[in-house]
Amino acid sequence: MLLLTYVSRMQLPFPHAAMASPAYARYLPEGARPRWLDSGGFLALKKGAPPPPAKELCRLCEELGAEVCFAPDVPPPPDADSLTYFRMEDENVKAAEAAPCPLAPVVHVHPSSAYDAALRMAVRAARALGAPLVGVGGAVPHIAVHRYSLVRERALAALQAAGRVHLFGVGSPTSVKALSLPDAISTDWAGWTLKASYGKVILPPEADPRGRGGERHVTGRRLHKRYPVLSGQEAEALLRWLAARGYPDLPPLEEFVERLRASHPYRAQINAFVALRWYQERRRSYRQRLPPNGGAQRNRRE
Repeated sequence: MLLLTYVSRMQLPFPHAAMASPAYARYLPEGARPRWLDSGGFLALKKGAPPPPAKELCRLCEELGAEVCFAPDVPPPPDADSLTYFRMEDENVKAAEAAPCPLAPVVHVHPSSAYDAALRMAVRAARALGAPLVGVGGAVPHIAVHRYSLVRERALAALQAAGRVHLFGVGSPTSVKALSLPDAISTDWAGWTLKASYGKVILPPEADPRGRGGERHVTGRRLHKRYPVLSGQEAEALLRWLAARGYPDLPPLEEFVERLRASHPYRAQINAFVALRWYQERRRSYRQRLPPNGGAQRNRRE
């Protein structure tokens, strides 16, 4: 399952599941269910503050009616030595164990064997607490430098140990395609609205003549890096792709391009729809390629 992470108040004209952190819980629109609550550890780290205490997360979880809530966690730096990494993971698990409700523990991607020990600790805590799954965080910095094999290996190890896993922050079409993970590993993505705020739309591979997809700039706004600009051919292909999948109230091509250029909410809505539908179709294709009864076997083996 792919969950859209909310970082702004954005109504979407189609059903979806939503993820939020405490700082952005107020932005969840009424239709965004089921609701998953992240502790906001990464956001807190960026701001130099600790995540909310477990008691506060439990209160907010009940208030929102969230079906899954994650324990407070402080992500270790990607380059932390094994000792520092394990000490921080131990503190994260202790925060989960002190919670007055079953918050799901989070373990973080690390290249050393300390990850295995931290994972065992998190799984024991999840079972003791009755949490429905284990979270795997800290993947985004590794994805940013294309360490896909490391992230995939760590996520699969968590799946084998815990039975159900949520991999934080790597739900973009590009990352999903590169990681090719089983169904029992869910993920989330905030980029649908963040990319839109930078003036970009997400192009599915099927709408790209080269078959790659990716991000396209549409506003003419100057950015710190060069990005491909949406061509007329790509805009037409994207419009056809959306129409074939039932996107509501699509305008003619020229008006479509103008809306993309002028409206952040419209870009965000298109990005969200592309991400969700592309994910669903890729998962369906993945399952169809498996041999009969091979899905469950493969998930267990992986």
